[in-house]
Amino acid sequence: MTQAILPVEIQLLSLVVLVVFSAWVLWLIRTQQLHLRESLIWLLTTVAAIAVTAWPELLVRASRLVGVQVPANALFGAGLLYLALNVLAVTIGVSRNTTTVRRLAQECALLRAEVVELRARLDGRPPAAPAPREQEKAKR
Repeated sequence: MTQAILPVEIQLLSLVVLVVFSAWVLWLIRTQQLHLRESLIWLLTTVAAIAVTAWPELLVRASRLVGVQVPANALFGAGLLYLALNVLAVTIGVSRNTTTVRRLAQECALLRAEVVELRARLDGRPPAAPAPREQEKAKR
């Protein structure tokens, strides 16, 4: 009799945890707390984890395919690669959002100055020069 790669109890517990996690991610998408585009990587990796947990032989075959003798090492390597890619994706998103926020803040400052100028014209007085603090904000 061959030894099981993963004990049945751990296999069942892992499957339950992964299914609950998938349900939670789907609930977050449904309640619009998580966008589908960002959640896709979570759903795909959870499906992959469910497959490897349900059929541990997949991990053994995949590790042999890439030339790793110990399946646990292949799993840790794949996990490290996944984390690195996930951090890179989050960093790209944060960078994009930072640029957008900066541009919107600049537009807001310009519009605010225009509103002040238009109000001054309506009141019949010359437009006031912006305060030094507002000039610094507009430069950023």
